[in-house]
Amino acid sequence: MEESPDQIRMTWFFWLLLGVEIVSAAVCFWGLKRLYHYIRRYRFDESVYTLPFGFMHLRYFVYFYVTTVLLAGATGFIFVLSLLNHDLAA
Repeated sequence: MEESPDQIRMTWFFWLLLGVEIVSAAVCFWGLKRLYHYIRRYRFDESVYTLPFGFMHLRYFVYFYVTTVLLAGATGFIFVLSLLNHDLAA
């Protein structure tokens, strides 16, 4: 049973997207680690002048960032699985 060229391309697309998602999650968590290391080293009181955008607490910004990275990864993974499941949706 030979694979068609479309299936081979989808297999490469699947692994490429999976790799991009893993790298994206790794960069996200590496950045968060550096951020909290910086916060512990240079601790200062929060005020209107130190909050991101002037009103958002840092922990809410971090929650939003992690949520969007995980949501983008899950969406991409489901997209590729749906293409693999439906033979390129054709």
